[in-house]
Amino acid sequence: MTNKEIVEKLRDNAELAWASYGYFHYFLEQQSKSHFLVMQDRQGNEIRDADNKSKIQEIYITDILNTNYKNHRVVEFVQLDKEQKEITISKLDGDFSPLQAKQFLDRYDLLIHQTNTESSFSAALFYDTHKDGFVVWFRETECGF
Repeated sequence: MTNKEIVEKLRDNAELAWASYGYFHYFLEQQSKSHFLVMQDRQGNEIRDADNKSKIQEIYITDILNTNYKNHRVVEFVQLDKEQKEITISKLDGDFSPLQAKQFLDRYDLLIHQTNTESSFSAALFYDTHKDGFVVWFRETECGF
């Protein structure tokens, strides 16, 4: 293996490890829950409409890793009596540049994402379209005995 191949393999593994911490469940759960992303301006202020309601958009898989959406609130809308309430679920925490997030998700298909369980287990199963193979990535979040 050449030095270039070693560096590329290291980079690929580092990106996989980094991406495995993505909050992909917000994207995957959109089909069954009403998760949305609250939009912000460049200064980090939430954008509101004329009725003072948050401007929201659907969560795309690239948004999860994209640093442009870091600290954007993820909200869910629930019906309480006759009123619809906005509940903050979390904030996105992506660390990839927009191009890096796009290139990563062009190469790897996310097949399964297991969010943190009570025992702190979490994992992601990716399919590498360049190498025609599967990659499973386990991550440690916290360990309490």
